[in-house]
Amino acid sequence: MQLCDLGEEAVPDYLNFLVSGAVEHQDDLDKEIAEHLKNKWTVQRLSRIDRSILRIGLFEMENSLEVPKKVAIDEAIEMAGEFGDKDSKSFVNGILSNFVEG
Repeated sequence: MQLCDLGEEAVPDYLNFLVSGAVEHQDDLDKEIAEHLKNKWTVQRLSRIDRSILRIGLFEMENSLEVPKKVAIDEAIEMAGEFGDKDSKSFVNGILSNFVEG
């Protein structure tokens, strides 16, 4: 585990992998997400919570060998339900589901 900058609380390595990966690949992830937005919406118009959850979920889907894509989507939906607004769960599900074949 790695220590986070917010004190002495340990941050799990996998969480560090997801967050640092999403930050490092933010531009590429945003381009992929933007391709699935409708009605001239941009990634920047999304709420910060939805935008962050989509980036982390998509990064996990594309880069984790341990977590199946559908599990990554379920985790993102769970986060959206806890931290987003009333429409976040269905929105995150709709966008991330576009990245699963079949």
